[in-house]
Amino acid sequence: MRLIGREKEKILIGNILSKGYDSLSLLFEGKDCSGKKLTALYTARGLVCEKNQLFGCGECQDCKLVNNIINENKELPYHPNIKINSSENQIKIDQIREINNFFALKDNKWKVVIIEDAQKMNTEAANALLKTLEEPPEKTAIILTTSTQNLLLPTIVSRCKKIRFSPLDIDNIKQILEQKNIKPNEIILNIAKENLCLAFKVAGKEEILRYSKDLVNLIQDKIHIEGIITLAEILDKLDEEDLKDVINIFEILVYNLFSENKIDIKEYENILKELKILKLSVEKGVKKKLALEGFYLNLKAR
Repeated sequence: MRLIGREKEKILIGNILSKGYDSLSLLFEGKDCSGKKLTALYTARGLVCEKNQLFGCGECQDCKLVNNIINENKELPYHPNIKINSSENQIKIDQIREINNFFALKDNKWKVVIIEDAQKMNTEAANALLKTLEEPPEKTAIILTTSTQNLLLPTIVSRCKKIRFSPLDIDNIKQILEQKNIKPNEIILNIAKENLCLAFKVAGKEEILRYSKDLVNLIQDKIHIEGIITLAEILDKLDEEDLKDVINIFEILVYNLFSENKIDIKEYENILKELKILKLSVEKGVKKKLALEGFYLNLKAR
């Protein structure tokens, strides 16, 4: 998988690597799905590359083993000196202990640990990691990725060299979508500009995209008021995750309307207020049909 864009970030990383540090602690901050993990893997490839090329030559045995990780080819062996720590929920102290044990194994080559969504560390895990950052073994690199640096301990942030991942331009977004075999049509592009993760998730789900657009048309009075009853009945049959996707896409499409001056600031603020209530209602298990009808009627009553 190619690393698309990120030229400024690659220059900053290159400047850091060129200083010849004995160990490294990096913090990659930016939106989810913005290429932080992929950049971390390319950085790791450069550290283990037999030819010592920045981001790796891609051809030596070490680079090929990293390529298997980059390309998510689970049928081929991965590089033993690279460890990726990811967790859907909380990152606990046992996972940090595993990292320390990994670093403790003797090796003449660099060892790299990538901790995804580092903000998920609980207090014990964060304090344990801080000790490692304060006295890192030689030839070890820890790369933290996060979308919310403010949720990390300030002492951890201060121990890392920070790389801020800026928003991607539209051409890079199109290339990323095409690399994932996603047709970058107008609605997918609008979603991807704000939330690439969501664009990856809903690409090809034509019904989800259509329901989101129907909801936008309803609030713009492009569909008769009775349409909310029909749409609410349809959305009521969706599982909670799909409904959340509809709502999140709707929020992005409404933002686009506001940025294009198609709705004024007062209407936009009212929509956001009612959306917040709708999201809470769905999370609390309120019947989806009632929550959606309430959202629409409350909005029109403002």
